[in-house]
Amino acid sequence: MSKQTVWETTREQNLLRNRASGRYYARFKVSGKPKWISLKTDVWSVAKVRIADHRSRIERGRQRVASVTAGEANMGSLVALYRSRIEDRTNITQGSKDGLLRAIRGVLKTWPGFENLTPDKITREAVIEWRNRISREGTGFVAKGAKGPSAKMAGKSASTINHCIDALRQIVDIAVDQGQLGSNPLERRGLKAKLKPRKPNLPEASKLAAIFAEIERGGGGSSRDAADFCRFLAYTGCRRSEAAAVTWGDVDFARGVVRVCGTKTAAAMREVPLIPSARALLERLHACHLESAPKAVGGARQADPKQPVLAVSEAGKSLARACEKFGVELLTHHDLRDAFATSAIEAGVDIPTVAAWLGHADGGALLMRVYAHHRRAHSVAQAAKVMAGM
Repeated sequence: MSKQTVWETTREQNLLRNRASGRYYARFKVSGKPKWISLKTDVWSVAKVRIADHRSRIERGRQRVASVTAGEANMGSLVALYRSRIEDRTNITQGSKDGLLRAIRGVLKTWPGFENLTPDKITREAVIEWRNRISREGTGFVAKGAKGPSAKMAGKSASTINHCIDALRQIVDIAVDQGQLGSNPLERRGLKAKLKPRKPNLPEASKLAAIFAEIERGGGGSSRDAADFCRFLAYTGCRRSEAAAVTWGDVDFARGVVRVCGTKTAAAMREVPLIPSARALLERLHACHLESAPKAVGGARQADPKQPVLAVSEAGKSLARACEKFGVELLTHHDLRDAFATSAIEAGVDIPTVAAWLGHADGGALLMRVYAHHRRAHSVAQAAKVMAGM
């Protein structure tokens, strides 16, 4: 079917129907480029209502662009233009887009009347005053699945505030580009909050193993799967999302590596060697997987290379309950990645190599700041090597 015959025009302007699927799509021209929007329906009456909403939104966006071009935009118009530019970007992932948009929401939520301000009111002094207030009060951030804000995650961390400041700087840049401001007052250094990387008090290796065993004894239908998910993080140093995406096609027992398809940076695409505990875990999971795998020609069972290695994609609540039972500081998924890095450093692996295993692109600079802390038992053992009288 040719491109011309795939799309069926309708009597409603900008509304087209895909003949193959029967679904309706909106097609607009934005900044001289075609923009396609799925209306996610094959019902004519629903499509008419949804395209009207999109048409109204597109028109408001055009009016804001016109006001920006004319040098008459307030911060609300500049924010709308900034949002549309983020949505149109093709060189970043949806997760990165969500992070940028979340920073904008944090500013709008915590700066009363921000949208009605003119760009010249966004001075360094005003931003510093806002930053100091948010450092005390936070943005009221509530983690997904949580019942309400917590003291540890209230949107007042330095990284959260700095993401908001980056967004402010880029929005004001738009006003500069359009001639509303001669220069960006937020360009100079000194605005961002000082980063203080959290260094968790990691339990000893034996206590960590006991925590995993406690998760497995949890009694739920996926208790063992949750325990194995935590073990995988601690034995490979993967991020939570990376671990959830690992398939059997990524595990190479012959070479002793697991391929990690990370997306955070170019270095996130990597191979992590299977340390003995990781190999033992994966061999057990592989054997379980083969038991339910269909038989191939000749009667042998083969693992599906597209099948995820891990049966669950998170285990935060199970991990928290086990930590509480053992009376240790609350551990997160990312802390288990930290445990892998710490164990590697304690074993004598050089910093650049550990950084590569973690998918860091800086050769070890971040590793030295955040991960190069050692557990008490290792510290005591190392101290015993120091000769007295030196």
